[in-house]
Amino acid sequence: MGRPKTDDPEARARIAAAAESLFAARGYDGTAIRDIAKKAGINGAMIRYYFGSKEGLYRAILETAASKVRALLVDTSSRAGSTRDRLANFVDAYAEYILNHPNLARILYREMLTGGKHIMQVAQKYAVTNYTILRNTIAEGVQAGELRPIDVELAPISLMGMVVIFQFLRPFISVALGKTEYDDRFVNRIAAHTIDLFLNGAVSDRARKRRSTTDREKTRRNTKGSSKVHR
Repeated sequence: MGRPKTDDPEARARIAAAAESLFAARGYDGTAIRDIAKKAGINGAMIRYYFGSKEGLYRAILETAASKVRALLVDTSSRAGSTRDRLANFVDAYAEYILNHPNLARILYREMLTGGKHIMQVAQKYAVTNYTILRNTIAEGVQAGELRPIDVELAPISLMGMVVIFQFLRPFISVALGKTEYDDRFVNRIAAHTIDLFLNGAVSDRARKRRSTTDREKTRRNTKGSSKVHR
């Protein structure tokens, strides 16, 4: 089988799926074009026709993932409703996408461990904008008084990381929770847990009020003590 006479979306998708699986299992350097061609059931020339090179194919996989996340962010951030609702909608969609694509998480994890050589161009093209959209949504919530004054620069990374960690820790989770497969119910549970912990924290309202009262009392005593010193 040589180069196709016309573009074939199905063949392109088959190549990308085969490459994603191999890159996740073996890494970029450990995967050859002939391996991808064999797994996809096509001629190696087709890979060069559709993607130009192995690096072009690898970058296309990363860009597809990043563009998908951007689409989710644009959609959920532009909806009407509170900041809480928009963040919850994003986490629902993000968890569904990331947790149902374990190979992408493995590829990203390998990239981070090896210095991110191949991901830098994709990061500049997509990731910075994705981060900015989420940061702005959180900042709007802080400005509107819906969220307390948190670090809006670090918060987007924390929020996305809270979802991704469930993909990175799959082997541990399979042992600790007995979850070898992530069905829809478990993915929804992860999304609900993430948004609840991010927005509400782990401290109960009762404990938070008690701490607030204690802090006010300390401030009052410190102020009173300071005024005595200056008399």
